[in-house]
Amino acid sequence: MCLAVPMRVVSVEGALGTVELGGVQQPVNLSLLADVKPGEYVIVHAGFALERLDETEARRTIELIKQLDADVPGGGPSA
Repeated sequence: MCLAVPMRVVSVEGALGTVELGGVQQPVNLSLLADVKPGEYVIVHAGFALERLDETEARRTIELIKQLDADVPGGGPSA
């Protein structure tokens, strides 16, 4: 199964950037999107930012993912 998740852009250097979710930062390739700026939310899959997402929708999606994680028997991978 593949999962793309919304992440907040922390920094941008050309076509590369750093994104953050839950205190964890990772590098991301931004070359598929034009003019990405720190503070924006992007959908990330396999190290690539695929699409912009407004902050309200990003936060709602992140909360849904947290709820799904909590519903997994045994507490999911973060337990």
